[in-house]
Amino acid sequence: MKVSIQDRPGLQRDISSGAVINTDITAYQKAINAKLAAEKKENELHELKNEVKELKDLMNQIIKRLS
Repeated sequence: MKVSIQDRPGLQRDISSGAVINTDITAYQKAINAKLAAEKKENELHELKNEVKELKDLMNQIIKRLS
């Protein structure tokens, strides 16, 4: 059985386990979207770092060949 938490719309407490359950689907979806966006940014940053490292390596190879 679940009961609503006073002054906290979107939250309910499960009586048997004492767990607080978020029933606000919109807030949950926003949190999921924010997490996905953060992961995407992190992946893009990682890719850019790898590309910069690759460019540095290529530049060093060119410099060695010209020397």
